[in-house]
Amino acid sequence: MQRGCALQLKRLVWVILALATVTVVAMVSACGASDSAEGGDSEEWAWTSTSDVADESSGFGMEEPVPEPAFTMDTDDAMDMEEEAVSENLVGEALDSGGDGADLTVELVSYAQNRIIVHTARMSLVVEEVGDGVDQVTGIAAELGGWMVSSDRTSQHTGFVAIRVPAGSLDEALRRIEGVGLEVESQSITSQDVTDEYVDVESRLVSLRATRERLLTFLEQAEDVEDALLVQQELSGLEERIEGMQGRLNYLSQTSAFSLIEVSMRVSPVEIEVDPGADMSLRVGEVGRFRASFTAPEGIEEFTFEWDFGDGASAAGKGSTLRPDGTRLTATVTHVYEDDRDSPYIVRIDLTGVGEEGIAEGSASLEVEVKEVSTIDVFAGDNQTVEEGDEVEYTASFTRPAELWDFEYQWDFGDGSPTVSGAVEEGKSRISVSHEYSDYRPRPYEMTVTVSAMSEVGRVSSTGMFGVFVTEVEGFVVGGWDAGETAKRAVRGLTAVAKIALWVVIWVGIFSPVLLVLGGGVLLLRRYGGRVGGLRWRRRNSPGS
Repeated sequence: MQRGCALQLKRLVWVILALATVTVVAMVSACGASDSAEGGDSEEWAWTSTSDVADESSGFGMEEPVPEPAFTMDTDDAMDMEEEAVSENLVGEALDSGGDGADLTVELVSYAQNRIIVHTARMSLVVEEVGDGVDQVTGIAAELGGWMVSSDRTSQHTGFVAIRVPAGSLDEALRRIEGVGLEVESQSITSQDVTDEYVDVESRLVSLRATRERLLTFLEQAEDVEDALLVQQELSGLEERIEGMQGRLNYLSQTSAFSLIEVSMRVSPVEIEVDPGADMSLRVGEVGRFRASFTAPEGIEEFTFEWDFGDGASAAGKGSTLRPDGTRLTATVTHVYEDDRDSPYIVRIDLTGVGEEGIAEGSASLEVEVKEVSTIDVFAGDNQTVEEGDEVEYTASFTRPAELWDFEYQWDFGDGSPTVSGAVEEGKSRISVSHEYSDYRPRPYEMTVTVSAMSEVGRVSSTGMFGVFVTEVEGFVVGGWDAGETAKRAVRGLTAVAKIALWVVIWVGIFSPVLLVLGGGVLLLRRYGGRVGGLRWRRRNSPGS
């Protein structure tokens, strides 16, 4: 108990001494600066405190007339205060102290003047063979004193390689890499200034190293195991921070001294001849259908395509259909143009195929003229009800826009009978047709009339539709008695009787020979009697038997 109290008291005393030392150093520094400004003689001070965290090898340390304590604070407050003071006033303290500190300050100022720039270049190449391209780029890096960072050539058609070369050889490396490919698709260079970060990290590293030296001194002066363990724990955490900052400095130094070049590659594609079809003429709102044909190179099996309709819309798909002549067809896509302001539209298809032999590409275009065309309005009338077997005339009307010509019509009765079509007489806007529905059914027949005409973009059409309900025909009715229905029932009854009679005749015809034989036998036995096995047959019912 007494030992613990004594230890806590000792720690408190040294915390107070550390704070007092920092205060004295600040006061003496201010007095020294004042004396120097006045030109008077100033006394040279030489001591060491816990706040003086500069590395002695760099000229930041001074002689220490004051005895060192056996142990220092076990909290992080003093260390954070020391690190902050050094990071904020590193250059100023080095200039004031002179010696090696001035050399460090000059080095930091040199960093600020000679900026530390990290360059990264990216390039995309078209090559004949991905593996050879990766090997050539790797060889260029080695020849210039660099090395390969990573590579990827798992695919036969695409690849990637990243290299580092000395910063001074970046331009030469890019020039030589351009010669590896058949075509340079893209190239970019980015630069990042890391000077401020480098100076900041280095100044903090100096502070941490000075703190480590101070802790090592306290470790040597520790009087017991407990104090030594506490100091060792602080040293372990400090070493991790020092290693992390040193690693960051090494990374910044390496990336600035050796520029990174990332090169992506793809093989040169085989050309595919694509036929997008003939030019089109569409009206606004009409559905356009697009389909292309092409001949696939050997070893190319998988295909994808994309249509650009020229109005900002596009459609993509994959797969194809093989035709008997060896050509292939893409899937059909549809598109509707909403206006004709930018007509004619240039429609383009881009086709890509992949396979064991590499990549194949092809493109083609066609022209689509879109016009605003007046539509035909068709009025076929309301639903109608007719009797089965009646021939009824049906009439429809339509509009005739002046810019349309060559009007035609077509009637579809919806009962499977042939359609009726023909040309509309000039100036006429009504068409009629007669038709007989011979079969009743509970749901209506759908009768459709279509009127079409020629326009600047081809034939346009419009359709009208109505329903026809067909009812059964009623027979002759007198006083609620339906003669037709009664006749039908009589016919049904006679038919049933005829069926029964026919059935009886059939059965009699089949069994009549059997019945005749049986009947004849019975009559002979009753008339003549007979003997069988020595016995005499007699009539049982005769008198005297």
